[in-house]
Amino acid sequence: MKLKALASTVVSAACGFMIFLPLAHAAQPLRVGTSLTQMPWGFYDAQQQPTGIDVAMCGAIARHMGAEAQFTNLDYKGLVPALQAGRFDMLCAAMYITPERQAVISMVPYLTASQAVLAQHDSTLAGLADLCGQRVSVLQGSGSLKVLEQASGACSAAGKPAIAIQSFDTQPVAIRALENRSVDAFIATDSLVSYYLQRNPRLKKIATGISPMTLGIGLPRSDPARAQQVRQALAEVQASGEYRAILKQWGIEAAGIDAGQQAAP
Repeated sequence: MKLKALASTVVSAACGFMIFLPLAHAAQPLRVGTSLTQMPWGFYDAQQQPTGIDVAMCGAIARHMGAEAQFTNLDYKGLVPALQAGRFDMLCAAMYITPERQAVISMVPYLTASQAVLAQHDSTLAGLADLCGQRVSVLQGSGSLKVLEQASGACSAAGKPAIAIQSFDTQPVAIRALENRSVDAFIATDSLVSYYLQRNPRLKKIATGISPMTLGIGLPRSDPARAQQVRQALAEVQASGEYRAILKQWGIEAAGIDAGQQAAP
């Protein structure tokens, strides 16, 4: 496959408008479902242009497939159903590979991530075990929610109060709940938590490295050929040096995987 100088087209389903970036060549678009409210994975910059780890990584993968990446912004919890309904060709949204997801879609590993917990700078909370009986915000439908539910179950099993989980449709709203002290803590991927921490010194990280897992690009189970194309394109992105360059740009060098980890899970 040849690398083609193709820019991305981004569609905002939530706002009902499209942003078309100039294309060097016309090509059949690759419809990519994502969530542009997950800094630093995918978001709009100050000029309202899409940016982030997933935009860069899956944009590069699309180019190596000889296609134009057409990103569609959607609430996180709606991504898998939309893929199943045929609205997308693939999903690229910092999505954990879990047995539940693998039961309904195919997933190609491309990065790793772990969870971290944020709290107010004056909080006495010191770790995940301290969240029993506390109010914690999280993104609806995310891997972080699953981790939080498991932690809450451990609280109950130990005879402690369950975690008061508050799920939100977007990460900005979930983090705002902590900033406004509507909740006591917030949980998300470590890279996302670190991103917010740089912008709000009144918060602090109280737990990190929780439940490390592999992230996967989601594809329809009915299209194994497309999954193989994505694996091949990802291998080319790695071999070209683009993969490591993207990781370095976003400060997540430790999140990379090698070619041997790309086999179908």
